[in-house]
Amino acid sequence: MKKNILLFIFVINLTLLTSFIQNKDLDQSVVIIVNKENPIEKLSVSEIKLYWLRKVKKRWTELNKNIKPVDRKGKSSEQEAFYKKVLKMSAIDVESYFSQKQYESAEKPQDKFSSDKDIIDFVSEQEGAIGFINSNSVNSEIKSKVKIVATIN
Repeated sequence: MKKNILLFIFVINLTLLTSFIQNKDLDQSVVIIVNKENPIEKLSVSEIKLYWLRKVKKRWTELNKNIKPVDRKGKSSEQEAFYKKVLKMSAIDVESYFSQKQYESAEKPQDKFSSDKDIIDFVSEQEGAIGFINSNSVNSEIKSKVKIVATIN
């Protein structure tokens, strides 16, 4: 009986710890980045959603370049936070959205990369790119490569 009670307490504590860790990941900040040549200085959450999903515009009018949303390849805490806080969509909803856009108008889906470094490199090379990275990745070298247009807490 005593072993069962101890096992029960252990499972409850493990569940609470796991929940805390997952919520902590979702509470992390992500920064929204664009190419240095993009004249946009700041974007609101609703503007980020519209640009990233290419809902209203498919091009940066200021640059005359196609908008190129950049995503994470595979599940990550940054992606989960971005989807929840900015897009207000699940990962399945995002994939379905881009599949539908590709089917309807042969629109290219978002580019996907494995790490913040890969996203930063792509955004720094592609004038139309918009992506998100972990705020902990930001340093002076990163700021010299890309422009931060928003921080999402």
